[in-house]
Amino acid sequence: MTTINQAGELTHRGKLPTPLFLDKLFLMKKIIAAFDGLRFSESTLREAISLARQHNAHLVGVFLQEFVHTGFAVFEALVVQSAGGKEMVKQLDEKDTLAIKTSISLFQQSCQEAGINYSIHRDKHTALRELLHESIFADLLVIDRYESFSSLEENIPGWFMKNLLHGVQCPVWLTSKKENLPKRLVFLYDGEPSSIYAMKMFTYLFPEMSGKEVKVLAMRSGTLDLHLPDNKLVQEWMKRHYTHASYKVVAGDRDELLTLLKEEGPEVLLVTGAYDRSKPSMWLRPSLADTLLQKIKAPLFLAHP
Repeated sequence: MTTINQAGELTHRGKLPTPLFLDKLFLMKKIIAAFDGLRFSESTLREAISLARQHNAHLVGVFLQEFVHTGFAVFEALVVQSAGGKEMVKQLDEKDTLAIKTSISLFQQSCQEAGINYSIHRDKHTALRELLHESIFADLLVIDRYESFSSLEENIPGWFMKNLLHGVQCPVWLTSKKENLPKRLVFLYDGEPSSIYAMKMFTYLFPEMSGKEVKVLAMRSGTLDLHLPDNKLVQEWMKRHYTHASYKVVAGDRDELLTLLKEEGPEVLLVTGAYDRSKPSMWLRPSLADTLLQKIKAPLFLAHP
């Protein structure tokens, strides 16, 4: 019990209360895992469950669906309104419903076997709009980098992923095909606030990873200055969070950066800033995030202010 004595001093009898900041370390994070209800992603399921289990998180399976999956044949049937067309629509609806139920059942069973807290959201409107809204209330979004919610999408990243990364309201973990979570970290740093923001958000979300080997990698092009931008400030911040940090600055372009990243091997996680919502130029030239999505198979953690 905490009291104030006659001298105005704060006294306490019994067990001291746990400091508020320590309490927060044990609170559950909220991770949302986005699934195409008709084309279930095993990599999203695997990595989302691993993250939730290792970092004491509550996992929300968000199951989305787009009308375009039913294709032009259904559209024509709806327009013609023929008896055969109506029957085809009914059969496809039943098939879709079964596929979604199967996906949800697999998610539920996997969460129960892993012993993690979970819930399920079934969103029935536009996939992009629903997922952006869900992201407002999440600490992290886990999604397959190839997710498009379209049978026609081929480019990586496609329309859906570009718009998602541009407007998302929480950090994003883009999955890989690897079976295990990464053992080493690479922070891509270019001196811009967005790259620092990504490093900070990753650190705040996953303080348990502070003991992992981490490399701060900076690429400088068009200059002979190979000093790390704001070197003193960056190292000062890193030392407060990571015990095994190294720094590397190289001269070159994106091709050389990709070569270096591929040499890091399969057990690395890349942390980088994503699209800056204030810069319309992202639509005119590919961002680094686009290039990483296309060329690097390692998982990616992306965040922007």
